[in-house]
Amino acid sequence: MSSSQSNELKGRVAIVTGGGTGIGLAIARRFRDEGAAVIICGRREEKLLEAAEKMGGGAGGVHAIRADVTRTEDIQRLVRFAEERAGRIDILVNNAGFMRFGTLEETGPAMWDEMMKTNAFAPWQVTKAVLPAMRRAGGGSIINISSIAGHKALPGAGLYCTTKAALQMLSQVFAMELAPENIRVNVICPAAVEETELAQPIFGPERVSEFYDVMRGLHPLGRNGKPQDVAEAALFLASDRSAWITGILLPVDGGRHLSTNRPPIKS
Repeated sequence: MSSSQSNELKGRVAIVTGGGTGIGLAIARRFRDEGAAVIICGRREEKLLEAAEKMGGGAGGVHAIRADVTRTEDIQRLVRFAEERAGRIDILVNNAGFMRFGTLEETGPAMWDEMMKTNAFAPWQVTKAVLPAMRRAGGGSIINISSIAGHKALPGAGLYCTTKAALQMLSQVFAMELAPENIRVNVICPAAVEETELAQPIFGPERVSEFYDVMRGLHPLGRNGKPQDVAEAALFLASDRSAWITGILLPVDGGRHLSTNRPPIKS
């Protein structure tokens, strides 16, 4: 997939949740570069405004709104904002999510509630909320950012694995139910992606680089991902190039889904 601009999304409107940093920001920028009007949302208004300003703000086709996608009233406000600013909704990227480590035995009910609500329940709610606008537009593309953790058992990350597996099944059922209305639902499953905030709350800023150093050797292609890697896949799934594709779980992971947890053995 080329990073050159060809206006593949000209005239379309995209919502990207968690769009102020990392993968969400890279997707928003890539969509903007291909001609889409983009609405980014997240919990931290300062990050969103900074991101939108860097992409040209409203003049550059990017609008920001603070919204917590675990709150029904915020989702409704987000959808109204998108339609008021851009007139329609063609693309949704459910990117917002978070991860914490811990064995299943030691994980408490509060963490179950918070992570499941953010990683699975929120995408369900946001998807439901955009469907009327997508139907009026004659179809749409919904892209859910999951993880290889959704189909690879990772000790110490069992709750995260469970929520991402839930998101993947949710996506595939939606894909079946919405296909007759030309609304496609696909899933991107990254492995370790640098330049994001996902690992920082777990390891702290001082140990994140150490974590990525360990992870690098687990990817057959020899490197961790970058947000741009995921953004290119998202562009493909948002564009007409994937018009006959729905319900896929696309690993964008340097081959990590093929590997074991053991670093490669060198002779």
